[in-house]
Amino acid sequence: MNSNPLDAILEAHKISTGCFKIAQRAIKKQHVDLFNDAIWPTQPNAVEAIVQTRKESDDLFVLALWATFERFVIGYLQGKGAILQQIVPTDLANPIYEQFKREVEYWKQDDILDLLKKISSIDKNLIGQARTILRYRNWVAHGKDVHKKTTVNVVAPAYTYRILNEIVSILLLN
Repeated sequence: MNSNPLDAILEAHKISTGCFKIAQRAIKKQHVDLFNDAIWPTQPNAVEAIVQTRKESDDLFVLALWATFERFVIGYLQGKGAILQQIVPTDLANPIYEQFKREVEYWKQDDILDLLKKISSIDKNLIGQARTILRYRNWVAHGKDVHKKTTVNVVAPAYTYRILNEIVSILLLN
C-alpha cells in the first residue's frame, strides 16, 4: 500500500470527459456516422443528453473516488493495527487483531474521518472538506433524494480528487 489508488480513477475521468467533448463536437458538426448503429446522436436533444450524461458520470466518479479512498483508508488502518499482534500475551494479541481487522470494515466513515482528524499532519479543514464529499457521495449512492438536495453541496470529481488525494498523500508518508 505504497501507491496512490486515486490516480487511476482521475485518469479514467479525464479520458471520459474527453470522450464526452469529442462526442459533442461530432454531433454539432453532424458527424453522426462516427456512432455506427446508435440512434441517439441523430435525436434533436443529443447534445443536451451528453451534457446530462456527463453530469451523471461526474457523480459516479465522485462515488468511485470515495469508494477507492474508503478501501485505501481501511487497508491503511488494518496495516497500522497489525501492531496489536505484538501485545503480550500473543494468545490474546492475535485474536484482538483479527477482530479489529474484521470490524474496521464496518466502521462508519464519519468515525473514520474523526480518527484521521487526530493525525497532527492532517489539517482539520481537510477532514471537514472530506466530510462534505462523504455527504454528497451518500446522496448520490442512495438515489439522489431531491428532498435532501438542499442539505448537500454538489462536489466535482476534480475537487474530490484534490481533497482525498491530499489525505492519501499524508497517510502514505505515515
